[in-house]
Amino acid sequence: MCIVVIAGGPNKDLSLLLPFLRTAEKIVCADSGADSLRPYGILPDEVWGDMDSISQETREWIETNQIRTSVFPVEKDMTDAEICLRSVPKDKKILFVTSILGRIDHVMTNMLLVMRLAQEGRSITLTDGTTWVYPLHGACRWYAPESLLKNENTCSLIPLGQGAKGVSAVGMKYGLSDQDLIPGSSLTVSNEFDLIEKEHGFIMKDGTMLVIVTPKS
Repeated sequence: MCIVVIAGGPNKDLSLLLPFLRTAEKIVCADSGADSLRPYGILPDEVWGDMDSISQETREWIETNQIRTSVFPVEKDMTDAEICLRSVPKDKKILFVTSILGRIDHVMTNMLLVMRLAQEGRSITLTDGTTWVYPLHGACRWYAPESLLKNENTCSLIPLGQGAKGVSAVGMKYGLSDQDLIPGSSLTVSNEFDLIEKEHGFIMKDGTMLVIVTPKS
């Protein structure tokens, strides 16, 4: 179980996330994130934000179902999404549902935000329902969930900050062995899962990087 935080923005496919939504310990929507949840008849536990982009229909839905809301000023130092994410207790796993094909400034900010939260010791995964982003920090091992092991998926490593040290691949089509990765290199874009193998993932000795699993087309 995890706490699901749903941000606003377009191009999220919550139909692919229904198993997570139905078993979530808690669902928190950031402003118009509630708009994307309403069609599935699943009630959020809370809606946070400045409420500047939420639809009138969703406002009425929230009021009718007496869903708890926390309203913040439009002008503030954090986005609605970050406020929601930081409301989650540090010992809880977070599934952050947000747009990856929306405004580039929001997309980049959210990608870096999940990396920062991971560095702070949080367990967090980002997805729009189709693409999955896993922030890795320090010495760690990451193995792909079985649900993502498909021929049509590609897996890329995006090093951030000072890069990633001593990265090795496990069960991947293109091998890596104790490789140092620097930001801005395309070396580790578009790897593939070798489905003959039993485990698929990466081992990192130190550094920071995002693992992004997404359809090839």
